[in-house]
Amino acid sequence: MDTHLLHPHHPLEELPRTRVQKLVRAVTSYYFIVLVVAIGFAYLFGWLADEVNENEFGGVNRAILLTIHAYRSAALDRLALDATWLGSFYGVALIAASLVLGLWILKRYVDLGTLAAVLIGASAMDITLKLFFHQARPQVFPPLIQETNYSFPSGHSLISFALWGFFAWWIVSMGAREIWRWMLALLGILIAVMVAVSRLYLGVHWPTDVLAGLFLGFGWVAVCAFGHRWLTRQARRDRKSQLHEA
Repeated sequence: MDTHLLHPHHPLEELPRTRVQKLVRAVTSYYFIVLVVAIGFAYLFGWLADEVNENEFGGVNRAILLTIHAYRSAALDRLALDATWLGSFYGVALIAASLVLGLWILKRYVDLGTLAAVLIGASAMDITLKLFFHQARPQVFPPLIQETNYSFPSGHSLISFALWGFFAWWIVSMGAREIWRWMLALLGILIAVMVAVSRLYLGVHWPTDVLAGLFLGFGWVAVCAFGHRWLTRQARRDRKSQLHEA
């Protein structure tokens, strides 16, 4: 009797050991993981945008806003206004300028270019997608501030998740084994979450708006991280080639 029928092998087991090792390295590589993250967030945004177009979340959006509004107080009003300022043009500009200065002092020029790509790309997506979807802002209760442009996606959320997502990725990538870096990264993400929640509390965005901002912001950071890694590796190869020729 054929022993292969008694003990069937998985196709991976029939590959040469070197090919299996290469496959494992490819699947667990930085490029593969970051690319999967980017594609995953892009898919989630596409699915959400389609559902929003069909008004599938209309009831849920209203219910969430009304629930948040039920807890309104003077102290929370102040907190929400302060948090939303961090996601405004002036707040983002101040935080970004601080990061730019730090990266410049550290001579992290590729990181600096990546930050610029993150912010420019996020801003471009905010403008173009708002015009494309032209979704009206909520009128569930009188908003605490006035906004005149379209609602989907939330620009404050998108740019905040992109900015703080970049910060979290950068600080951890400098030394993933150091716990304090993960703590700082988590703090940055929490700031972005506070900005997103403040937009709901103030009544100027639907929950799906801020969720779209999260998907787009993190997805775009993943794309830029992919580009950063590729440029860094290319620079190292060029440097080694120059040293070898010398």
